[in-house]
Amino acid sequence: MERYDVLLVNPPLSSVYESYEHLGLGYIAAYLRKADIKVKILNLSRWRVSQAVKEVRKYTSRVIGVSIPFQEGARRAFSFIVALRKAGITCHISIGGVYPTFACDELTIMFPEVDSVVLGEGEETFLELAQRVVGGSDWRDTNGIGYRHEGYLIRNNPRPLIRDLDSLPFPARDTLSELPGQKNLATMVTSRGCYGRCSFCSVEPFYSAFGPKLRMRSSSSVLEEISLLYNQYSVRNISFNDAIFIGGKGKGFVRAGEIAEGIIKRNMDLRFSIECRANDVDTGLFALLKQAGLSKVFIGIESGSQAVLDRFCKDTTVEENLKAMEILSELDLVTAMGFITFDDRITFTELNENLLFIRKAREIFPQNRLNFNVLGKLLPLAGTEAERHMKETGKYRGNSLKFDYDFDDKRINMLYKTIKSGADFFWKVKRMLGMTIDYEQEWMKR
Repeated sequence: MERYDVLLVNPPLSSVYESYEHLGLGYIAAYLRKADIKVKILNLSRWRVSQAVKEVRKYTSRVIGVSIPFQEGARRAFSFIVALRKAGITCHISIGGVYPTFACDELTIMFPEVDSVVLGEGEETFLELAQRVVGGSDWRDTNGIGYRHEGYLIRNNPRPLIRDLDSLPFPARDTLSELPGQKNLATMVTSRGCYGRCSFCSVEPFYSAFGPKLRMRSSSSVLEEISLLYNQYSVRNISFNDAIFIGGKGKGFVRAGEIAEGIIKRNMDLRFSIECRANDVDTGLFALLKQAGLSKVFIGIESGSQAVLDRFCKDTTVEENLKAMEILSELDLVTAMGFITFDDRITFTELNENLLFIRKAREIFPQNRLNFNVLGKLLPLAGTEAERHMKETGKYRGNSLKFDYDFDDKRINMLYKTIKSGADFFWKVKRMLGMTIDYEQEWMKR
């Protein structure tokens, strides 16, 4: 049986998630190894809970760190943790991520199997926690954690964010070769946070609670990691998982341009994808990024109604959204459009504006170059303004692991349920017949 100080686990999640490296765990593993902590990363996201438990039992450790960044699909992750305890695993179990940070009180009540919750950014906090547990000292006064003691939630002093992201070691790439059919694909993050203030998004409140809402790595650091992936791991496709790759006009535009120019100068034959806001889409900058290998863009449009955009605090206009879509289409970039067609306060007028926008977007793009969910429904994620509003108004039902709400307009409520039921059946049939398009493979270099 192999022995480690720490096991870092990407747990079983809902099958809706793609099988990618877990960069958060990669960063923590690299940070712990610099301090001579012996670490093993287990990517079990696609495993059944029973299989995952058997895999963990092949190793012994003093600490198991489980990352639960996504609220959707988290029930399986907690089923896994409960199953670990039932299987006789007694070591310290700590969880972390955006969702556990905001739902710490609720989750520690629901799951006493969890010993501690890392609140906020993980590297420094988890290192100190691991050192204390492995060294046999008291871990309970570690800054940046929450835990339950004698029925009460204890939240220790918050730990500030790491100011200089360039100071972090590159993430450990232990699981890169384990990705089925994606051996030339890697993920990267070049920033943490977002300058936006969208009411439905948990990214900005997660970082702004502990420090600056947006921090960006230097272009030289980003290019160094790209070169490492390209030359050492033969990576030819990179998915940049930043919440916002461009980072706004000014320094953000300059940095993005420097990254593109650096890739071109190094003559790297790459394709990559990014996520961005509509007001960051610029013809000249994106043409340069395409020359460097940009192939796919996820763009957070969210609505075709100005009233809804204002309600979501998007700080964009319908006209800006359409202009951004036109630029992406002209550059022939595969585009995934984030779109929330339905929210709790949607009116028929706003719904019609959304549908008209979708029609215009489909007219702008050639066939099979635009991907979106026409039935996108607002999720009141933990820590967001949307969640706060729904709880204050009594609309929120259930708990953070299984929540629901009705639309204010009962007619829209009935319409949505009817259409959603038919759409679910339709897509199930299409998947069975192999008629769906794999947009995740469409943009990549073979």
